[in-house]
Amino acid sequence: MFSVIITMLLSSGLLPSIMNSPAVSVGRLAEGNRFVEICSGVAVSPGHAVTLFAFSEGADIFINENGSRLYPDSVVNFRDMGLSMLIFHDDVFASFEQPRNTSPANGAALMIVADHPTGLSVIRTFPMEQLSDGALLLASHPESELMGAPVFDAYDRLSGIVTGSFDPGDGRGELIALIPCNLWYFWVETLLSDAGMHTPLFGITAMPATSGLSAVQGILLLDVEVNSPADNCGLEEGDIITEIDGERVYHPEALKVMIQNSRNELNLLVQRNSEITEIVIPSLQQ
Repeated sequence: MFSVIITMLLSSGLLPSIMNSPAVSVGRLAEGNRFVEICSGVAVSPGHAVTLFAFSEGADIFINENGSRLYPDSVVNFRDMGLSMLIFHDDVFASFEQPRNTSPANGAALMIVADHPTGLSVIRTFPMEQLSDGALLLASHPESELMGAPVFDAYDRLSGIVTGSFDPGDGRGELIALIPCNLWYFWVETLLSDAGMHTPLFGITAMPATSGLSAVQGILLLDVEVNSPADNCGLEEGDIITEIDGERVYHPEALKVMIQNSRNELNLLVQRNSEITEIVIPSLQQ
C-alpha cells in the first residue's frame, strides 16, 4: 500500500513540493515538563518561522528539527492575528516562503501541509467563504495536527496559515479557518527588513469594531494621543477605519504595521458619526 501511495504522489507531482515544503514542526513543554505538545508553522526566511500565538504564549517553545530541539533567540507576537514569529540568529531553515499580498478565491485548489511528530499530513481543500474579519473557511473539518499549518495554492505559493476552526452554524459543523497572507504579510515584511521598527509611534489605541456577535465593521479607535501623527492627520477617538487604499481592514495591529511599513501616503476611509470621510496619512519613513 505504501508503495502505491508513493507512486501516486510521484505521478501527481505532489511529493517533491512536500519534501521541499517550508512547513516546520513546533513544540513546547507542557506544564510540569511532562510531555511535549506539537503544532505546525511555516518558515518565512532561513532564520524566521511563523506559528500560532495561542500555542507559543507563555511557553518554552522550540522547533523540532530531525529529532533535535532548536530554541529561538526571541519571539515576536502578533496577537491580533493570533500569530507569533520565532527568530533565530543563525540560519536553520533550508526551505522557506515569504507571504505575499494574496488571498485565494472561493473554490481555488489548496493544499494544507502540516509537519508533526509522526510525519507530514497533506490535505487537499478549497475556500468556501470569507468571514467578516477576513479569515477564510476551508472545506475540511479540523484536526489537531493541522493547527498552524501553512496552506499552498496550485502553484505551490503560500496562501495562508491555519489558525483554528469555526462553526458557521448552518449544519456543516466546524470547518478549518485560514488566515490568508494578505492579512499578515506586512507584519512579516516589517520584521524581516526591520523597516519601521524604530519609527515614531502612530499614536492610537484600537480594537476591531464590532458589537456582541455582529460582523466586524473595521478598526475602532479607542484613543488618539494628542500631537501624535494620528492626531495631526485628523483621526479622532470613536472613528472606525473601514478601508486603507481601497482594501477592507479589520485588525489594529495590521493597520499599525501597514503604516510603519509604507513608504507612500495611505488613504483611509473613516466612518465618523454615521458619515464617511477620507483621511490621508503621510509616510512615517524618513
